[in-house]
Amino acid sequence: MNKKFIYLDSASNCKMRKEVINVYIKYLKLNYSNPTSFHYLGRKSKSYIEITREKISNIINCNSSEIFFTSGGSSGNNLIFNIIVNFLNIKYIITSKLEHLSIINNILYIKKKYKIKVFFIKNDKFGNLNLKQLYKILKKLNKKKKKILVSIMYVNNEIGNINNIKKIGLFCKKFNVYFHSDFVQYVGHFKLNVKKLLCDFFTVSGHKFYGPLGIGFIYINKKININILKLKGIIYEIENIYGIVSLYKALKISNKLFLYEKKKITKLKKYCLFLLKKNILNIKFNGLSDNLKKSSFYILNIRLPIKDDLLHIKLDLKGIMISKSSSCNIINNSHVLKNILKKKILENTTSIRISFNIFNNLLDIELFIYELKKIIYNNYLIKIK
Repeated sequence: MNKKFIYLDSASNCKMRKEVINVYIKYLKLNYSNPTSFHYLGRKSKSYIEITREKISNIINCNSSEIFFTSGGSSGNNLIFNIIVNFLNIKYIITSKLEHLSIINNILYIKKKYKIKVFFIKNDKFGNLNLKQLYKILKKLNKKKKKILVSIMYVNNEIGNINNIKKIGLFCKKFNVYFHSDFVQYVGHFKLNVKKLLCDFFTVSGHKFYGPLGIGFIYINKKININILKLKGIIYEIENIYGIVSLYKALKISNKLFLYEKKKITKLKKYCLFLLKKNILNIKFNGLSDNLKKSSFYILNIRLPIKDDLLHIKLDLKGIMISKSSSCNIINNSHVLKNILKKKILENTTSIRISFNIFNNLLDIELFIYELKKIIYNNYLIKIK
């Protein structure tokens, strides 16, 4: 099959860079020993992991002891909430309804099982979070002298909104509460300096920035009083040495080429916005995804004035890969869109997420718009007013 595929679903998974693949294969051939084994080859494998841990910590400006490797973003979020329940005696959690499902589902579970009270801060129709409400809740709860956690993601994985994590971090510091953030759609696309963000926990996943699937890490601020031996008992698993060294390579390259790749992908997003507005009448954009200053440069969520639940499949048959929502939410409709759009709008429109990557070009965008326009105008035989 010699069909050209146009991949516009990089918020779900990125193609690995060649350099990353080479590193993965190199260590696959070089290391076959379990890093928990005490013999020479086991110790050698473990040394590669610890050296890599140190290198990653240097890139993001933290201590190597603050990094714990996981199998990805969702597993990292699961682990963090496991820690919150087992070590921190949290009584209140403040979050939003626009978080990744791995966070929302964890919070709802521990709310029921551990009787933790949960507050969801409001958002407007563009997905902007009400930070004034967050401040008021923190101020009120602070009087109760109970432990509090705030969990707000950095970049929304569906609509691309960039939340004001610095401001939220300052709120948390002022009221001395724990702060967790899902950094999955941030790290590898933006420069990260841990010291400037005031987070106690955050989550990273390698396959979002051209690394391999099945590897990520969480950051835990060393100031948090957690028994590391007990923590390792909770997260005990054989560390994925091939994934770990490859993740570092992907992070190193992304960090080095950050400005160049941001400029390239921003150009693709601008071009896509231009062609969409030019070719499709009454098109709308969900959240702030069309705002180049307030959204991620590689995520665009569009809302079309038609109702077609099979639109993404029709594009798939043309070799164009996009998604309806988060890849972790393939069964149900997007919970993010349900919380920012009115029911009538959801019932009469179709939304899709486009996410660009370094392997895309302008022709990819043109072909995508061409096929999308054909589906809308030819298949429906309607005149959109």
